[in-house]
Amino acid sequence: MRPSIAFVTNPLDAHFKSSISIITLELARRLGADYDVTVYTSAAKGAADPAGIKVRRLHVWPDRHLRRFTGKLARFYSLKKPFFTSALYYPLFMLQLGLDMRRTGFDIAHVHNFSQFIPCLKGLNKETRFVLHTHNEWLSQLENRMMTRRVESADLVLCVSEFLTSKARRAFPGHASKCRTLYNGVDYARFSRVAAARTGSRLICVGRITPEKGLHTVIEAFNIAGPRNPDLELHFIGQERITPREFLVDLSEAETVRSLAAFYPGSYQKKITGRIDPQLSSRVFFTGHVSHSEMMNRYSEANIFINASFYESFGMPVAEAMACGLPVIATRAGGVPEIVEDGRSGLLIQPGDPIGLAKAIELLLSDKGLRESFWVAGRERVRERFNWDKITETLAGYYREITVR
Repeated sequence: MRPSIAFVTNPLDAHFKSSISIITLELARRLGADYDVTVYTSAAKGAADPAGIKVRRLHVWPDRHLRRFTGKLARFYSLKKPFFTSALYYPLFMLQLGLDMRRTGFDIAHVHNFSQFIPCLKGLNKETRFVLHTHNEWLSQLENRMMTRRVESADLVLCVSEFLTSKARRAFPGHASKCRTLYNGVDYARFSRVAAARTGSRLICVGRITPEKGLHTVIEAFNIAGPRNPDLELHFIGQERITPREFLVDLSEAETVRSLAAFYPGSYQKKITGRIDPQLSSRVFFTGHVSHSEMMNRYSEANIFINASFYESFGMPVAEAMACGLPVIATRAGGVPEIVEDGRSGLLIQPGDPIGLAKAIELLLSDKGLRESFWVAGRERVRERFNWDKITETLAGYYREITVR
């Protein structure tokens, strides 16, 4: 009998559009050869199940009704013990989940981000091994005693970069051996078929339009480089979906990240659009949301990929761009330096440095040999370290470790 795995995604992501859902589906498809995999998410009108994936949908409308009352309690929570990470955040979804898992019976439950689910689910499923998969710094940023109880309930804690794993190990020295790195990946076989444009001057930024992505820095750099390069275009691919200030900016110890509070509240896209040099505005494009499957066409039309983030737990679009053969300019933020080797597979600059970014852009525009070398080295680095087949092998090894104890 094959081992069984339950993946638990964000209960708000019924349509599988978030990066966490993309990660879950990529892993589920590959693990399906050796495991019986079920993905838990929420029910929603018109939501379609991905082909070849067993999906269990639970109702979230009871929690939405309950939120009318529990939401009023949020003001009594603190910065280090926020409401969004409490047991009152989607409690009925959590209870449905625990009971459904107990009826079905799973060997492994793999939960993304919702650390508050782990103790409850463990209490209802004592024979199941639990994996907490974190995509941010909340483990080390939130109240240590609270988070320690949740880490204790997990059999394995996965972080998406060594940047996050090292922080988790320092925060929980008694459980450091539980904390392991599992990089996000790229469908290398698919993305490496893309032939990035070898000629032209199109810059591309991919991701949500939100302050931590540093798009204001990109615009300031474009204002510098644009007048000197009349063919240069700047394309933003992604919709405005601003990270709540209390999720990242207020929790961060980094002054560069905390400075982003200046962009709250209001529309970040409107704020940065107002910074574009009027003489250059016809060369700046906001495309909006593009499906993950359509992104390969966008990469193929670009000449240089830019990631100017002030914070990144990993940086999946960076790895995708490298797999497509795009020369990359990125910041030394979070897990990004684990993807890009400065001067070998791309260029790294400091966050919030528009002058440095403008210089890097003009260097790549003028140096064809450097662009070509990044094309080769970037693809090879992704193939070796960040393709989903390799990531899945690593995860299967972690599963074996916790199930043979």
